[in-house]
Amino acid sequence: MLGTLLLVSACGGGSDGGKVTGATTTYANDDITSTVTISSFSAEPNTIVEGSSALLSWEVSNPSAALKITPVSDVVTGTSLTVSPVVTTTYTLTATTLASIAVKTVTVVVTPALGPPTTPVDDGYADDWVNAAGNLEGLPSDCGNLSYMTAFQDSDTVIASVALQGLWALSGASPEWQRLGAGGGSSIINRGTSIVRDPADPNTYWQSGVYTGGGVYRTNDNGATFQQLGDITHVDLVSVDFTDPERRTLVAGIHEQPTVYKSTNGGATWQLISETLPDGVGHAGWPLVIDSTTFLVGSQNGDRSGIFRTDDGGDTWTTVSTVGISGEPLVVDGAVYWLLEASRGVIKSVDGGITWTRLARGPNSFESRSLLRLPDGRLASIGDRFVIVSDDDGATWRRVGPRMPYTANGLAYSPARNAFFAWRFTCISGEANAVPADAIIRLDPAPPPAVAAP
Repeated sequence: MLGTLLLVSACGGGSDGGKVTGATTTYANDDITSTVTISSFSAEPNTIVEGSSALLSWEVSNPSAALKITPVSDVVTGTSLTVSPVVTTTYTLTATTLASIAVKTVTVVVTPALGPPTTPVDDGYADDWVNAAGNLEGLPSDCGNLSYMTAFQDSDTVIASVALQGLWALSGASPEWQRLGAGGGSSIINRGTSIVRDPADPNTYWQSGVYTGGGVYRTNDNGATFQQLGDITHVDLVSVDFTDPERRTLVAGIHEQPTVYKSTNGGATWQLISETLPDGVGHAGWPLVIDSTTFLVGSQNGDRSGIFRTDDGGDTWTTVSTVGISGEPLVVDGAVYWLLEASRGVIKSVDGGITWTRLARGPNSFESRSLLRLPDGRLASIGDRFVIVSDDDGATWRRVGPRMPYTANGLAYSPARNAFFAWRFTCISGEANAVPADAIIRLDPAPPPAVAAP
């Protein structure tokens, strides 16, 4: 006597138009009614470099059981299968008879492949980085003391954020950092995480920060005064709808949480919009506003981290990339670039985040969350304690200048000063964490060679 077991799957997006498809297996009656167990399910090796393969092997008590391995195939045979995952993947083996089902899992960890070598060049930069904290050195602060820096692209202004001490600007010929916000308004004491400048008004920018103090501030007078926007706190990044002249729509991501807020009144009040994000997104602190109803959110450190897109103001979200990001996005001429977490390289979108292209490897995002576009069109970031640049839109990278004296937390470039700035912070439990002398370092081009007198 024979029996039949039908494995069925329903797929709505395939070429079969959503029809039910399946595979039929015929067994001897004794096999159908027998139970099944999986005595082993393993991967060799269980850690691979991306681009390599692993062999999944198993031992099943009933040789006639129907087998499937997700996310690979609904029907497998034999006792082994070669897989080549591009990200860390958990495989589930299911063995089925009419009498029982057995399940086991195994995870293959995927580590990033080595990227193109970053080669040194004779680039004319100074022989070494120099300390540039100046009068910020020794300022009483907190864990995360020198937390953030940025350089304006249309002036010589460089801004540094010091926890508990606010924002400080280096401007003009003065070597001294000047405290911003002296004109009154709200006092900034958070650990700064970003500054977003209005492309139509250089006197207007938004600051976000974490831990102490408020999460979002705005200045309309180039830093003379600041106004706290609403009561949200602990903000990694605030993004603004620059398609609206009134700047009414803002989106803010909360530090180390799967939490995103939206404001439609310039930050006066905030509405939670992350409740419909998928479970397991991790830390969703990095939003990007495309327009008043279209937003992207990048996340990291989660089982389902990636980039998520909404075109209805956050009511629903679509997963548009399944690889976690690192830091805030870079937007240049309508294109969006994002560093990938775990040093997986850079991705790029030219259609508002609907589709993404993965560029070749380069930046080491374990070191920095900074991705810059230089005035000459090159991309720049940090890799192996060097400034690294790409002349071909992220395909290959090379080192410029000398090695940094430490692993920096971020990188900025000032066109007017023709200098890179890098920074680090300290966080020593039980201590005041005053700003170190080397909290900010600067790299300048070498001076031109001397011309001998005639």
